[in-house]
Amino acid sequence: MGVAAMTDVLVVGAGPVGLTLACDLARRDVRVRIIDRATAYPAGTRARGVRARTQEVFEDLGVLGRLAGHAEPPLPTRFHDAQGNVVREAVMYDAPPVPGAPYPGSLMVGQQFTEAVLREKLESLGVRVELGTELVRLGQDREHVRASVRIDGQRRDIRARYLVGCDGGGSTVRKEAGISFLGETRERQRMLFGNLQVDGLDASVAHMWANGPGGMLTLVPMPSSGTWFFTAPLPPEGGPEQVSVDTFADIFAERVGLPGVHFRDAIYLSVYQVNIRMVDRYRDGRVLLAGDSAHVHTPAGGQGMNTGIQDAYNLGWKLANVLRGAPDPLLDTYAEERLPIAEHVLASTTARGRFWSGSDSARVSERIVGAFQGRDPFSDVSQLSITYRGAGLARELDDAIGIRAGDRAPDACCADASTGERVRLFDLFRGTHFTLLVFGSRPVPRISGEVHVHRILPAGGQDGDGENVLVDPAGEAHGLYQVDGDGLVLVRPDGYIALTGGSWDDDSVSGYLEHVMGGQALTAAG
Repeated sequence: MGVAAMTDVLVVGAGPVGLTLACDLARRDVRVRIIDRATAYPAGTRARGVRARTQEVFEDLGVLGRLAGHAEPPLPTRFHDAQGNVVREAVMYDAPPVPGAPYPGSLMVGQQFTEAVLREKLESLGVRVELGTELVRLGQDREHVRASVRIDGQRRDIRARYLVGCDGGGSTVRKEAGISFLGETRERQRMLFGNLQVDGLDASVAHMWANGPGGMLTLVPMPSSGTWFFTAPLPPEGGPEQVSVDTFADIFAERVGLPGVHFRDAIYLSVYQVNIRMVDRYRDGRVLLAGDSAHVHTPAGGQGMNTGIQDAYNLGWKLANVLRGAPDPLLDTYAEERLPIAEHVLASTTARGRFWSGSDSARVSERIVGAFQGRDPFSDVSQLSITYRGAGLARELDDAIGIRAGDRAPDACCADASTGERVRLFDLFRGTHFTLLVFGSRPVPRISGEVHVHRILPAGGQDGDGENVLVDPAGEAHGLYQVDGDGLVLVRPDGYIALTGGSWDDDSVSGYLEHVMGGQALTAAG
């Protein structure tokens, strides 16, 4: 057995969740290693919908532009009934504008490209994915986690101050940590997923058929990827033992029966077993979980990858600061904030799956299109409305302003008071720091640690006393933050609001930060 190597954080699993976490830690100068038991990077579309809030995360990480270059064009979706008639045609992922949200719609990107872009970013930060490295066992004491891994048949040890399992629904990390995975496996509910070539079908639109048991059969052309994405429910009994192109052809012939359509050249084929499960805790000592290792659910609404990425984004800044001396309870706020989100996602995706089922194509199509255009009765699939109100990191000095601590901080356009140049609030938030927005002319409170301060004045307001001053000429920032007069808003590194108030004293912000961060210096701005 090899000598144990040492790192700050070992990330197990190099999918989108693990890569997001590794990127966030690496840009904070945390020593991080990321391993995956696969010997090659996986191909195939798999998770493909990058929702609005996830796009904001990727903008902050500096990868959104590269990712958008791989996005599929927004093709209309054509819904067919049992007789082959078109009952509806709509562009599903082109959602209407949302105030304070620069990306209300979804980017449709094959997961292989999402992972490739994140790996490229990670490599630019000096970290490479270690393929062919399988976690076998782990143990921990008060100071470290000891991970035993297998590489080319050899056992080696890695020591880390923390270990995060991002290794999927069958998580070895979760099992080794002894964390329960509560819920159910729906043995009779399985789905085919795959990428392959399709001949004889109109490639200018996506196609969906609801006429059959178990959910929609879909065929989506992906011209940027040079393939089609196929999903279909399998029969509850007597499904195939092995999946092949013929399996897809047989399911299509049985469910749709459209002559002249042929399938060939599969890139990726899989059977998805529906599980609805989640952990009872996200942490065991120095071992934490994120993404599918902590929660799995039906695919209705495309929430899985996006929820996992939000896990990683919530955890990254907290873990980095605890490594630098912030009190350990800061890590406990990760589960406090994310467990209720996971519970809601499990409940809403389950309810949505039932709502979308049935053979009435017109009714089902109306519900599916509505969900992606902001009319879903179960949850906001964009994830823009997720809030941590009432959690331990949300503090309100008073109720003088409308936006609440724990809410997502919206974007807005202002102008630099000295140059007149346009400034987005998201540009000010980008990086690894806290941001303090001071509305009005009251003095800025005393600040400890790494906090970027910006004063925001209404049109015609008097300049401040030397701070970075912005003018809100159209009142957009005042309106979105619901400030009428003076206001103070402290924004966390993950873009959620930590502290609000209409009046404050000199210790309001420093007192909050000293309580949360223990007086240690905050992570330097990226």
